Amino acid sequence: MGFHGDMANNGEPLVRVLRGDREESVHTGALVLWEGDRVLLSRGDPSRVVFYRSASKPLQALELVRSGAAEAMGLSDAEIAVAAGSHSGEARHLETVRSLLAKAGVPENALRCGGHRSVNPDVAFAQRRDGVAVTPILSNCSGKHAGMLAVARRQRAPLESYMDLSHPVQQAILGHVATFAGLPRDRIFAGVDGCGAPALALPLEAMARSLQRFGVPDDVKDAALQAAARRVAAAMRAHPEMVGGVERFDTDLIVASQGRVLAKAGAEGVHAFAVPERRMGFAIKVDDGNDRGYRTVVLEVLRRFGVLAETVVEPLRARYANPTLTSLAGAPVGRMEMAF
Repeated sequence: MGFHGDMANNGEPLVRVLRGDREESVHTGALVLWEGDRVLLSRGDPSRVVFYRSASKPLQALELVRSGAAEAMGLSDAEIAVAAGSHSGEARHLETVRSLLAKAGVPENALRCGGHRSVNPDVAFAQRRDGVAVTPILSNCSGKHAGMLAVARRQRAPLESYMDLSHPVQQAILGHVATFAGLPRDRIFAGVDGCGAPALALPLEAMARSLQRFGVPDDVKDAALQAAARRVAAAMRAHPEMVGGVERFDTDLIVASQGRVLAKAGAEGVHAFAVPERRMGFAIKVDDGNDRGYRTVVLEVLRRFGVLAETVVEPLRARYANPTLTSLAGAPVGRMEMAF
C-alpha cells in the first residue's frame, strides 16, 4: 500500500491543564468535524495521516453483514455490535463472542488476537481474583476477530491466515474503508494493530468522512454495503453495551444521546463519531495518545454544535472529563479547559 503524508507531530493545542493558575500540561493534536459537505471545525493539519486503531471497528464489521455471513448464520444484533466494538471482557461479552463463533462453526482457539485483562479495572480485578486464564477471548478485539473468522468461514477462505492483509477478508475490509473514506485503496496505509490484524491509516479528514458516510451511507453505490452500514449502526444503537461496557465512554455516550451519536474510540488518542441526523462525521488524534484529551474535546464539540444539551453532557463530563482537578482528599487544585 502506498503511504501518503507523514506521521509528524504537527498538532495545535486542544486542551490545557492548569494547576492553580499555572499551565502544567497541554494536549495537542488535530481534529476535523464535517457536516454535510462543509468542514465545521478543524484544528491542526486535516491531511495528517492517522491510524484508526479500534475506531475502524464499525467499518471492519461491514463485511460480516455485506458478505451474507450474518444472515446465513442467524447472527443477532448483539453479536454484530460486539464485532464492531471494543468490549470489556464482561461475562455477557464473552458469552456473545462465543455465541458468534459457535454459529459460525469456528473453534475458539482459531482466535489469533492474543489476550489481556479487561480494560475495566473492576472486571480485571475480578478476573485475577477468580483465576481467569488470559486467553484471546478476553481481548477487547475478540468480537472483531470472531466476525472476521465468520466471514472467512462463509467464504471458505483459510482461517489460519485471516489476519494477513492479503487474505480475502482483509482485502474486502480495505476496500470498504476506502469506499467510506472516499479514497483510492492505494491512499490507505496498512500497519499492524496490537491485536495482530491490519491497522489502517489515512488522512484525518478522510477518517472523519468515513464515519460521516457510515452514519449516512446514501451515496454508497453498492446496495449490499449500504445496507450493511445501516445494520451495523442499528446494532450499535440497540446494544451499546457491546460497543464497550460498564463505565466505558463510547457506551455511555451512545446511551446518553439515545443512539443519536455513534461513537468509537481507538488507541493512542484517537476517537471518531457520527451523528447521522446532522450528517456529521468527526475524528480526532491527540498527540500524546491520552484519551483524557479527546474526551474533553468530544463532549465540548457535541455541546458547542448543538448535538447534545448541556444537561446531557454534564454527567458525562463529570465522569470522563471533569474540568475540576482535585487532590486525593477531594479539594480543588486546578482545572482542565478547552484551548480553542
